[in-house]
Amino acid sequence: MQVISPASVLLGTAVWLAACSLAVHAEPVTVVLGAQTREISALREELRDRKDHNILGLPFWEGRLAGRRVVVAKMSAGKVNAAMIATLAIEHFRPAEILVTGIAGGLHPDLAPGDIVIARQTVQHDMVRHGDSGVEYRGARHPVTGRRAPAFLDTPTTLVAIAQQAAGRVPFIPLVGDDRRTSPHLVRVITGIVATGDAFVESDSKRRQLREQLNADCVEMEGGAVAQVCNVLGVPCLVIRCMSDMADSTAMADLEAFADAAALNSARLVYAIVDLLHDGQQDALTLQMKKKQ
Repeated sequence: MQVISPASVLLGTAVWLAACSLAVHAEPVTVVLGAQTREISALREELRDRKDHNILGLPFWEGRLAGRRVVVAKMSAGKVNAAMIATLAIEHFRPAEILVTGIAGGLHPDLAPGDIVIARQTVQHDMVRHGDSGVEYRGARHPVTGRRAPAFLDTPTTLVAIAQQAAGRVPFIPLVGDDRRTSPHLVRVITGIVATGDAFVESDSKRRQLREQLNADCVEMEGGAVAQVCNVLGVPCLVIRCMSDMADSTAMADLEAFADAAALNSARLVYAIVDLLHDGQQDALTLQMKKKQ
């Protein structure tokens, strides 16, 4: 008679549970993260068949957005909060990709409140080495291998291409300044560099520094941290930012005036991206790009 040890039973149970978990998560899921309630509320309200999750006291909302399985979560401000929520989302939901949505301060001279940056790269502007000769921007080391990542993390080209395609379909809210009332292109969408740091930038000199040293197009407080987590854990990540201000001496006043509409512009683009992901555009673009190589 064969004797089955308790350890074998536990191992078999663990294998079965793992198989069940893989079966549950076989359908692609997109995680959408925003730091503020206004950045996620419109998307959360659009979720169909919504299920509310509580993970270590933190809320995650799962449902259908444009037909795709989506999980929405609020990060709160700052890189630590962003990294924590991103890690929990990856561990619990095994997403195919993470999209970061919300507002930012513009650095590119051609941008204004309401305009959008699709991140082709992210950089953490406060992950630096200060020396007498100046500032050296550095990437984070991998917690296991110790290998240092580039300071500028690339967004997967397929996600950038999908975002660019989606931007042409979105009815953005025009936030029109006095100098742009006659412009037929009230909302500009560019692909560029998003700088992240644990600081709200409301300074003309800091704004110039970030633009000159990093060639960054906008600055915010979470995207680069999520991109770092995703880089380590192997999850594609895309950061979308709509300008609420220009990170200058009037940034706080501009943010109070434009933040709600800017957050909605970003959310509308994210919705359009999710719609294309549900239609299988990511697989089609990946195949198309492989053929070009």
